[in-house]
Amino acid sequence: MLHRKSVLIKHKYFLKSIHGLWAIPIIMVNIFVPAVNFLLYKIDLNDMEINVEKILFFFLPFFSAWTSIFISELFFSEKTKDVFFFYGSRKKCGTAFFYFLLFLLDSVAVALLHFYCLGAYWALAFKIGTVAIFYFGAAMLILRCSKSAAITVMLLLLYDLANTSITGNGFFLLYETYGALDLPTALCRYLPLVLLGAVFLFIAFKAGRETAPAKQAHPRA
Repeated sequence: MLHRKSVLIKHKYFLKSIHGLWAIPIIMVNIFVPAVNFLLYKIDLNDMEINVEKILFFFLPFFSAWTSIFISELFFSEKTKDVFFFYGSRKKCGTAFFYFLLFLLDSVAVALLHFYCLGAYWALAFKIGTVAIFYFGAAMLILRCSKSAAITVMLLLLYDLANTSITGNGFFLLYETYGALDLPTALCRYLPLVLLGAVFLFIAFKAGRETAPAKQAHPRA
């Protein structure tokens, strides 16, 4: 019971430290995105399904990584990383992954709830999941280099906009595809995102290992 209480206190501290920013993906993913897509569905345009998928691609992966970015800034920022000196790389990575996983599951669930207007909603949920893993890994690596959540969010947003406005032509870093998902597309376009995200994550926290400051030797009198 005491251990559970200490874990809850720890997470309460993390969420409190980012000043309510954790609520933004909850609002955007669970309220804004379904509301916009429901309106698109009711309007019943000819390209409604593609527009709905574009909304999901744009918002869900981005906000899956959102909370992890701001919490992980505590581990990488020059202002606060000394406070978490006792956190090893595994513990830092585990904490970041915990918040990412919570919001990833939420995003995938929201994607599946679009069964009423999407034919290939299971395929889309798979795509959203793989892209979100890439966003998470890329975010941690950018955060490791920039030490700024604001810079990380800005770069991810620019990349998100690029994927919305530029046709991928089969290149996996421009990942948006619509409709059913076949095996070659999954292996060549979405699986590389998972692998690259995992590599980025490993580099970010491997490079983030800190060594204890060496004790200065005092010359003998």
